[in-house]
Amino acid sequence: MTTARDKTMSEDSGPRCRVLVVAVGGGAGRVLEHVLRDWDDPPSVALVNTDARALEDSEIDLKVWIGRTVSKGMGTGGDAELGRLAANEDLDALRSLVAGHDLLILLACLGGGTATGSAPVLARLARESGLLTLVYVTMPFAFEGARRLEQAQEGLAGLKQAADAVVCLPNERLHTLLASDTPLPQAFAFVDRMMAAGIRGLWTLLARNNMLNLDFSDLQTLVENSGNECCFGYGEGTGPNKTEEALQSLLDGPMLEKGRVIANAGAMILSVTAGPDLALSELEQVHRRFKETARAGARIAMGAAVLDEWTGRLALTVLAAEHWIPGPRGDVDEPIVGQDHTEGRDAEAPERGRRTRKGREHPRLRLESDRGRFKDVSPTIYDGADLDIPTYQRQDVRIPT
Repeated sequence: MTTARDKTMSEDSGPRCRVLVVAVGGGAGRVLEHVLRDWDDPPSVALVNTDARALEDSEIDLKVWIGRTVSKGMGTGGDAELGRLAANEDLDALRSLVAGHDLLILLACLGGGTATGSAPVLARLARESGLLTLVYVTMPFAFEGARRLEQAQEGLAGLKQAADAVVCLPNERLHTLLASDTPLPQAFAFVDRMMAAGIRGLWTLLARNNMLNLDFSDLQTLVENSGNECCFGYGEGTGPNKTEEALQSLLDGPMLEKGRVIANAGAMILSVTAGPDLALSELEQVHRRFKETARAGARIAMGAAVLDEWTGRLALTVLAAEHWIPGPRGDVDEPIVGQDHTEGRDAEAPERGRRTRKGREHPRLRLESDRGRFKDVSPTIYDGADLDIPTYQRQDVRIPT
């Protein structure tokens, strides 16, 4: 029997990138089921949940039931603390789930209990196990209540601490993406399609042999220097003007704030998916437009996948680091476009097993010679001052009452 992972192997090089997609909680599980319906050769996928009935009803084959003791198989009732306790109860099961993979793509619909509480725990375990950890999350609508929104914000903050990078898709942004009279099921289906595009676009370029491949180190460089946050955009076009339609949809749309995110981003990964009718001039057109829109010196890593069923269609998926924190190699790098990474792969990639949070150099910790415009500025020294005492008290400043 041939598995999805077998399809990404060649006799000589083995798998290009071992990807695991995990949905945490009921909402993300429904999104992943939607994604898989039109995906003929998906990577390894799994569902993590505290609700035994939801796990049993799910179409996803690999399921991990967490928190048998704390939740009794009945979910968390929207309590994020129970979700965290449930994940901590089954740490060994979660470690076993991520073992043997290079990249974890984690899906979570924040605001409820299971995803909000347990997703940061799983992200931390994956990162400590050496996986590059990329998280796609949705945030609640305002009408879902202040408690869910506040809980979602806390979960988002926890994920940004635990994961390499987080891609946030606020549901409130649907008001600018869709007509005001769009039925609610169609609105949620649109979110599902956006998340599916992000996942499939990355996986196609990382795990398959394509016309223009992206190396795993390209993604690793992006997310590890992204300030723990990435922005995502998607555009699609059909017919003779498919390339221009896709560019306009992506660059003029609200997901990337009408091109502002691209203009400010220090680095981005651009995925092109098209059919056998894809022309070299179309790739040149895409690259030229992004280079014109992006800031000077931005890193642009572009890959292209040609799929037989995409004749007459072209899709663009971009993952951009707006808050780019350059590594020790310098602030500006030449664009990386159309590289062939089929030989010498991973020659410069760091050892995966050493990518623990405690053992990694944080990108914000820069060399003295790399301090930019502050290199000649002397540090401020507090000689003997007790910084636990407010400034106005230390300086005997009276505040009128």
